[in-house]
Amino acid sequence: MIKKILIIGYGDIGKRLVKILDTNTAKIFAISRNDIIDEKIININWNWLSDMHFQINESNFDSVIIIPKPSELNEQGYKDGFLTAIDNILNSLRAFQIKKVIAISSTRVYGDHQKGLINEESDQNPTDYRGRFIKEYESKISKSFIKKVTILRFSGLYDKNSKKISYNSLHRDQAAKIIQFFINNNPEKSDIDFYNCSEDSEVKASVKSISNLKLKSAGFDFK
Repeated sequence: MIKKILIIGYGDIGKRLVKILDTNTAKIFAISRNDIIDEKIININWNWLSDMHFQINESNFDSVIIIPKPSELNEQGYKDGFLTAIDNILNSLRAFQIKKVIAISSTRVYGDHQKGLINEESDQNPTDYRGRFIKEYESKISKSFIKKVTILRFSGLYDKNSKKISYNSLHRDQAAKIIQFFINNNPEKSDIDFYNCSEDSEVKASVKSISNLKLKSAGFDFK
């Protein structure tokens, strides 16, 4: 059976994801604010800051992946990119039957004041507007999809062209592989599921140390 996958926010991570998905068994729709020519996807041009709904000639999706991005690197840009955008996205998604939602978030929701081991049960006390907006973004998605949603909290992203800027880090290729894992698998869950997505690092009492134990226990292998 062909899976129908919708990627909302088709940028670098989305492109890396499409490269590793089996396009023989998946029909991939990708929403971007730019026109993209790629034979592996069906591109939909849509500005998620617009009140207009996006239009797709489909009634259902097996997986919807939401990859938000600030419109600018300032307070208003984060508010628009996470809150205004998710309101418009959720309004548009009401038109479809959806089996699974995978929403990308950030470990920034834990704030910078907590030290030592941080897992999914740790307090969420963001210390800046970025973390507060992202926490509210998570809440909006959770209320809309409840048991259908998995929220992936990425730590600091990097690739071969950028240095690791955080003690807790995640290569962009690994980020795409994690999304692929949750598209292809359904780890046991009872409610909304959150996963910290960060590479292995030594737990230090003096710094925020993000645990990836839950992710690995679900079956994901960093390799």
